[in-house]
Amino acid sequence: MLAASIQKRGSRNIFSRQLKAVIAVSTFFVGYVTISPSLFYTDEYVSEDASFYARELRNKHKKHHKHNLKKRHKKRIKHKEQSTHKEHKKIFGGVSVDDNLLAKAEFESNNAIALISFGESAAESTLLERCVLSIRRRGQFDGHVVVITDAPEERYDGVFDENVIVLKANEDDILYDYFQAPSMKYKRFKTLLIKYINSVPELDSIDWLYYMDIDMMLGAPFMDMILELRTKYDIDSAHDADSALYFFKDLHAEEFALNGGFMIINRHTSGLCLDVWREEIERHQRASFDQTSINAVIANKESNHCSLEAMEVENYVTFPKDDKALTKARLWHHHSPLIHIFNTWFASKESPEVMEEYVADVLRLSEEEKEEHKFGKSVITPSREKWTGSNEVNDK
Repeated sequence: MLAASIQKRGSRNIFSRQLKAVIAVSTFFVGYVTISPSLFYTDEYVSEDASFYARELRNKHKKHHKHNLKKRHKKRIKHKEQSTHKEHKKIFGGVSVDDNLLAKAEFESNNAIALISFGESAAESTLLERCVLSIRRRGQFDGHVVVITDAPEERYDGVFDENVIVLKANEDDILYDYFQAPSMKYKRFKTLLIKYINSVPELDSIDWLYYMDIDMMLGAPFMDMILELRTKYDIDSAHDADSALYFFKDLHAEEFALNGGFMIINRHTSGLCLDVWREEIERHQRASFDQTSINAVIANKESNHCSLEAMEVENYVTFPKDDKALTKARLWHHHSPLIHIFNTWFASKESPEVMEEYVADVLRLSEEEKEEHKFGKSVITPSREKWTGSNEVNDK
């Protein structure tokens, strides 16, 4: 009996050890599912011992699971970075992210932005400063910005950095009392941009010029947008026409094909188009918009050998006209490359507080800069007064 009892107890111990091994293996592979030893054997010691090992294995599994999550997260981040790297290579024509600074320096060496600012109201406002600040901060463009203005020299003396070149407009180029709409004598300066650029030796390396109205702001990197547009519309290639200019389509008036607020100019080939456009502006003395003369250039494309090309607005340009649009863009911190803030009666739909918050977000103003209240509300000019010469802002 005693021998049989000892043999039975030994068998139990062997079985107990085997059971613990089975439980351990099962728990490791199943994860969070615990196999209770009471299903096989009711010994209290074995049950508690197995539970202890099961808890230890569960904890170990949790740590292993967290480790795997971290590895997968790092893998996703690496994949995202590689995707971004590929996108940059597309945008920069094969230039890697590491060489982005070199690509930026090369871009800024032969590309410049041109602005015109005329009239007392424009000089008294901060529209020009706001535009340039957006070019530097959101646009991340540190190259040359050329400003043509009739403002006194002291108005912008010491206001901008050394890469902003302010050129005084020649009196002979201002056709006083020639146009019915006073602003047209200033809009005509868009067609004289190459002439003024050629007068500055410092700008001899510039091949491409981009005109934009000063009531516009840049909301995203400028170089990315330009290289994408030049690739998308094959702007760098030769065209059937002798000369070409590029504009965005006009979305606000059916009678106008193109909007004159932004323009891509090739310094070496676009001169003919600018001359043709200037002739049409002077011929349409009673016109209130430069789009009228643009339509005339397009209509005579075959005879004038000038091609005015249309680019789709898509997500390149936004025209926020009310508080809802401004607030949504500010909260999401998402802005299009070009933001056109109207200074006409459209601006009356926007509250000064909402506009100021929106502009502060676009310009990335510091708290100290916000307290100065320099770049908030647009200058509102009623449309009727704008074209009769009263209280006008001639910024485009």
